[in-house]
Amino acid sequence: MRESQPEARRSSVAKPTIIRILLSFSLTAVAAAPIVWGVGLVAAKNGAARAEPLTKPAFEEPAHLPPFAPSTRGEGVMRLAQLHTDIPDRGRLEVLQYTVQAGDTPWSIAEKFDLEPESILWANEGLSAEAGNLAVGVTLNIPPVDGVVHVVREGDTFGRLELLHGTPVETILDFLGNGFDLSEPRMEPGMKVIVPGGRSQVLWQEPGPRVVAGLGRRSPGLYSGPLVYIGTGVFTWPVSPVRITQSYWSGHPAIDIDTYNRQPVFAADSGTAIFSGWDATGYGNLLIVDHGNGYWTYYAHNEANLVGVGEGVLQGQQIAESGSTGNSTGDHLDFRIRLQDAGFLNPLDFLP
Repeated sequence: MRESQPEARRSSVAKPTIIRILLSFSLTAVAAAPIVWGVGLVAAKNGAARAEPLTKPAFEEPAHLPPFAPSTRGEGVMRLAQLHTDIPDRGRLEVLQYTVQAGDTPWSIAEKFDLEPESILWANEGLSAEAGNLAVGVTLNIPPVDGVVHVVREGDTFGRLELLHGTPVETILDFLGNGFDLSEPRMEPGMKVIVPGGRSQVLWQEPGPRVVAGLGRRSPGLYSGPLVYIGTGVFTWPVSPVRITQSYWSGHPAIDIDTYNRQPVFAADSGTAIFSGWDATGYGNLLIVDHGNGYWTYYAHNEANLVGVGEGVLQGQQIAESGSTGNSTGDHLDFRIRLQDAGFLNPLDFLP
């Protein structure tokens, strides 16, 4: 018990001291914030605290700032004013007119305008898929987008256009290049309507005598006698150097290779000539070789054929001189590979 009494006395002495320190700290904090006014704590004589209103501080004048002066060019990074705006390229909406040049094909013209070659055919009624249907100086319609340019006939309706070309009526009406009044869209005979994404029939003329299904080289107009040589089954290029001016596509199941007049043309494989003569459908001097293994090769627009019907040829042997005979816009070789009982194949799938 004796040891606990001094602890109690020290505790009772420490409490007033702690209170005075806290009150002193509170009063100091109040004095340090003269702009706050309202109710504050004031120490009483007995050490207690009571609330009294604080006086409103006097109004202080705003600080005076120096006048603003813009920085000079040397004091910072200046951005030059842009006096023009780049307008993004927008797609063409109208049909252009193009004059056929020497060497043009539907494929090469389409490539110039970033279109599919079929779109060139479908924008020009009566245009065959063959380059020979193009004459130098002829004017063609070039559509703004891939699809069909339909020339309106008496009785045509938007529903009929959709049925013919497979493009929804809404797409035809919404294409700005057609300029339809959407409140009352109308078509007049002779009007050209752009059918975006539309399709149509692709027509092209088969070179040489028509091959009757199931008859092969026994078809009328072709040599049906004994074959002289059998091919190796591996094809080589018929001309060199090689520069393709028209590739294989739905309206042109062949490749056109650029040549100079009377450039030598060689047999792509060994075989027998089953047609050698003038082709009335636009291919000029035409040579067809049967390789005896189910494959035929065609060489068209020649200036001259150097082998006759029934003659055998060896791979790499010269068989013709290239030219621009028939319907053609310039010297080239129209080269084809065919399965005798089927259709034409892409030569690029067989050539080295």
